[in-house]
Amino acid sequence: MLHIYPQKHHPNDNLVIVSNKTALLRLKETIEKALEKGEGDCIVTTSDMETYEIKIIQNDEDWQSEFWRRLQLPFFEVNESEEGEVLSVEDIIGFEIKSSEDLREKQPVMEEFKKHNEEIREKY
Repeated sequence: MLHIYPQKHHPNDNLVIVSNKTALLRLKETIEKALEKGEGDCIVTTSDMETYEIKIIQNDEDWQSEFWRRLQLPFFEVNESEEGEVLSVEDIIGFEIKSSEDLREKQPVMEEFKKHNEEIREKY
């Protein structure tokens, strides 16, 4: 069992992980895999037996890279940054973005997807 309690309101809020040893070892293995291969994932369970996936992505680009400048901060819900559209967790997973290069390559597809979603919303 693994519970992750994220930052809630402020950048300096604590993140807390409460877990049993089995899940912590699984998380450790996933971190080690990400360090070795650039990414890793595992499925864990909460105490009510609901499962969820943890995805870990290693990105060693400079903090001023396009990826890091556009990546959504965990404690803010915004749609745009100074660099343009914010890169959300859903974008990272759905479009498999792990770097600035991936972001540039997949930007046209992301824009088309967003345009299509807006058209659908307007109809309904």
